[in-house]
Amino acid sequence: MDVIANANREKYNLINSQYSENLEAVRELQGTLLDDILPSVTDELELDEEAIQWAEEWLADTCSLFRILRRNKFTRSFAMESIRKTLVWRLTNLWPPDPHLHLPFVQCLPSAATDPFGRPILVIKVVSFDDSSDAFKPLIIRGLECLRLHLQRLNDESRQIGTGAAPTLQYVILLDLKNLSTQSLNIDLVTWTLRDAIPKFPGLLAAAFMINYSWTHAGIWSIAKRVLPAPAISRVFFPTQQELVDYFSASVLPKDYGGTLASLTELHDPLWADPPSHQPIVSDERKEEELSLSAPPIVSVKEPSLVTAIPATSLLNPFFGYPVSSVGGSPSLHHGRRRKRDLARTLLILAWRRWRRHIIACLWAVAIIVTFRKRVWLIRTLRRGASIWTITSGSNPRL
Repeated sequence: MDVIANANREKYNLINSQYSENLEAVRELQGTLLDDILPSVTDELELDEEAIQWAEEWLADTCSLFRILRRNKFTRSFAMESIRKTLVWRLTNLWPPDPHLHLPFVQCLPSAATDPFGRPILVIKVVSFDDSSDAFKPLIIRGLECLRLHLQRLNDESRQIGTGAAPTLQYVILLDLKNLSTQSLNIDLVTWTLRDAIPKFPGLLAAAFMINYSWTHAGIWSIAKRVLPAPAISRVFFPTQQELVDYFSASVLPKDYGGTLASLTELHDPLWADPPSHQPIVSDERKEEELSLSAPPIVSVKEPSLVTAIPATSLLNPFFGYPVSSVGGSPSLHHGRRRKRDLARTLLILAWRRWRRHIIACLWAVAIIVTFRKRVWLIRTLRRGASIWTITSGSNPRL
């Protein structure tokens, strides 16, 4: 346990000292990005006001820019180029944001449950995906974005309270391997996540504790070590049950993993749900008892069900391609049937998003070619007219 604690203490002190030393450089970098880089990206992608505001919010996230600067060895020019590429990538893959996203296999423990260094704890239940890995890639990307936003909210709340504490820069992960099957593991998806997705959100992970692992998972780890860099491998731990409790303490672990907290299904998840009100938790039976004793009889009035529109291109849409209305949590087709015009509209939207730059480039090319041909035709016409006039003038002496 001392080895795990010392390794985490060393990394925690290092990243916080680097943050303090380079904070002024990050703020200067923010000014350059907002004044120079964002306007050029705006012109390149033809962004509207909402997209520009969304991009500004990301550029205002000091911790995210620090992590990118740190990944680029604190070299300003390399970091600026990396941030510009990441900004374009974000506008292509994450805009517009999906407010209905929820990943059932990712859960954040309550804010009070942290590791000894105050870092939030994520529980990820690793599951085996089928061969259609492309369907899960957008979910993984948007899930990482939710993790970034959660850290940003924690730091904003800390600044508002004025605690003066160091910002929360990273997560600690409990990786539950219980339901992971080595036979159905999608190696391509794992490799893509490690090589392509996570580098777009650098430095979010401080340490990963493997839970419920067995000797059959040794093969998976041997594969993962081939694609992970050495610093990432040093952040992976395989603790025993007692070592896990000794490091975190039982008071911050759910009883699923030997702690004294409630089970995962009963704990509030600040990552996906709204923060709970500051009121004592009362059971449903107790609530009914108190209402029946204190409140007069109330005539029940049936309230209209809440109708929520789900976009046709949302990943949560069970009828992808068609507009859906969710009434009381039950999705149904907006027009009662699958209309071909709705599907055609969705296909056009997806085609425009995917090939917009190519279409615009082709239109410009066509416009340039047409203009050039008209100019050539006009020049030839003028020359032909001049030749005819010269011949005519030469044959008629009076002219």
